[in-house]
Amino acid sequence: MSRADDLTVLLMDGERYPENPYMSLSTGALRELGADVRTPELPLLFPLTRTALAHRDADVMQLDWVYDYYIISPTRDELIDRAATVLRAVTMLVDLVIVSLLPVAVVWTVHNERHHEGKYRRIERVVNELLFSVADAVTVKCHAAIETIAATYSFADPADVSVVPDGNFIAAYENEASEEIAREELSIPEDAFVCLFFGLVREYKGIPELIEAFVELDVPDTELWIVGNPHTDELRRELETLSYGIGGVETVFEFVPDDRIQHYMNAADVLALPYRNILNSGSAHLGLSYGIPVVAPTIGCLPETLPGENFLYDPDDPDGLARALRRAREHPDLEAIGRSNHEHAVEQDWETAAARLTGVYRLALDRSGSGPIFERA
Repeated sequence: MSRADDLTVLLMDGERYPENPYMSLSTGALRELGADVRTPELPLLFPLTRTALAHRDADVMQLDWVYDYYIISPTRDELIDRAATVLRAVTMLVDLVIVSLLPVAVVWTVHNERHHEGKYRRIERVVNELLFSVADAVTVKCHAAIETIAATYSFADPADVSVVPDGNFIAAYENEASEEIAREELSIPEDAFVCLFFGLVREYKGIPELIEAFVELDVPDTELWIVGNPHTDELRRELETLSYGIGGVETVFEFVPDDRIQHYMNAADVLALPYRNILNSGSAHLGLSYGIPVVAPTIGCLPETLPGENFLYDPDDPDGLARALRRAREHPDLEAIGRSNHEHAVEQDWETAAARLTGVYRLALDRSGSGPIFERA
């Protein structure tokens, strides 16, 4: 595996999401290859330009979730929110133009086609189009994502996009509790069939459809657990109302500490991810890492992320989710699928991902003709 001792990388979102295992695992793997990875604290105004100038020996600037560079936390005044967002977006556009003129290669990893709760679609479109035009390289997580972003954005050139799949989350979370211990901890009967939704509870994740499909399943000794912190109080109230009085539905609407994740994962028979729209799913990688069969729609990167023996369904089929849940409930050997998922996760290691990413960094440097800032004539 090639070394990266000669690369200095500015991982721009490394300090902004310290709780995200994607950032820590990716950073650790790049450093294992020898790269000098820096996670700078970003100034409020012109963060890209000012960070590049503060690290003049940097080769690559890695961008991830750019939406958060200009969106603001909502206030009670929609007019103020919009004005502040427009102002920050204009600053972001100028920042991108300046950075594109500096001899540091810009690499953008596209995690989403669009921000899931994005209120300012036109602003987001303008920023993303400019970033596609100035980035020296773009990475996505699967081949389907290339087609998706190319169809969505005018300046997204498939020739400039590279696929760098994620690694697994096996080392990120504890996994010592057996199924027996996990179910005892959660007061789940030993003979119950447990379908789990796990992750941040957001509108696009299709939890109302999951509750409806569970009701249609109507099989004794079957439980649906919905676990995660709701994105809004309104969504929490909606799901509490939908699930009220339905036997077998358990809701845990709270943040789950890392050491508790293993209890929910190891108590489950299947992990259900009924997304309405998605490009990538960290929860899918989490399920694979814990060796759980997954129920999910054939959208985004999910068909490439999940081995074929999992329970994939057509999202355009109104009965697809319910049928997939029933197939999972009636499957004679879910443990075999779980073992296969875990083996697949082991193969998706971060060292390989980091090696591919450093290859993209070198490609970006070749395209930009850049390297350490101001050291070239």
